[in-house]
Amino acid sequence: MRVLFASAVVVAAVFSLNAAMGEEPVIEAQPGVAVVAVEPAEQLPFKVKAQYWRSDGNASFKDIGFDPAFGPWESEVEYPLDGNYYLFGAEYSFLAGRSRFAVDVNYGFSEDIDGTTKDWDWLWSDPEPLVFAETDTDADSDLFNANVYYRLWGWGPRNSVDVFVGYHNQKHSFTNSNARILIPDFFSASGKVAEYEMEFNGVRAGLRTEMAISPRFSVMANLAFLPFVDVDTNGKWLLRDLTFSQNADGYGVDFDLLLEFMITRNVSLVGGLKYVFLRATDGEESGSEAGIPYGPFDVVDEIESDQFGGTAGVNVRF
Repeated sequence: MRVLFASAVVVAAVFSLNAAMGEEPVIEAQPGVAVVAVEPAEQLPFKVKAQYWRSDGNASFKDIGFDPAFGPWESEVEYPLDGNYYLFGAEYSFLAGRSRFAVDVNYGFSEDIDGTTKDWDWLWSDPEPLVFAETDTDADSDLFNANVYYRLWGWGPRNSVDVFVGYHNQKHSFTNSNARILIPDFFSASGKVAEYEMEFNGVRAGLRTEMAISPRFSVMANLAFLPFVDVDTNGKWLLRDLTFSQNADGYGVDFDLLLEFMITRNVSLVGGLKYVFLRATDGEESGSEAGIPYGPFDVVDEIESDQFGGTAGVNVRF
């Protein structure tokens, strides 16, 4: 519902701004020279994007607290985010009508994310971990954003600078099985042992630029800052009969760098790099262990999602 609502808000905002600030096209010709209507690539208003992203990275959270008997303690869990993503997007540009506005929506989902989750517990009085455990992990992840662009410079999209604002949503869901406690004493448990879900929501703003370096090649960059990110998590540790939730506020960055090759006026190939980093700090945790509720306590030190990898795909304009 949040995704549909954000999309509706973005589209409504763009149509309102276009009606209020749109400009009529101006055609100039020298006396005696006929004006011939030409539809260059930048006059095609729709662009559909499909990309493959190989993500390498991880997600994690860290709690810090104080125990009257043992002093300060720290607990950290790190989840794998190494896997394949498929990214899809659609953009509509009003440049053909000489407006400076455009809008897009983008959605991606993961496939084959698995690996090993690592879990550490420390007492600050001892440099060695009090507990260290590993579990096999399967994960599902998706991301969504919607943006409104305003052209600052350039009229064609192959040499341009845009500013934009938008909405960002990203989710990770982890299922842990086959626990192996390595410190202090070896212990193992088969089957599902834990579940953990993270959801990031935030506003985004930034710059998008494109520069033609030859008739067929251009370089594109998209840098989004997320100054306000809200994170909500839910966890279930089955071996401890523990359920909990966390929330925190933070920030993030979403960066894309692409090289585009125009095969035809309508079709192009793209390849490049993508980096997404989200971080929240100083949050709260509450839950229930063995049926006894606790919190909310200010023990959440940080919650992070950090991903980087190569992309390859195709753009179709019409």
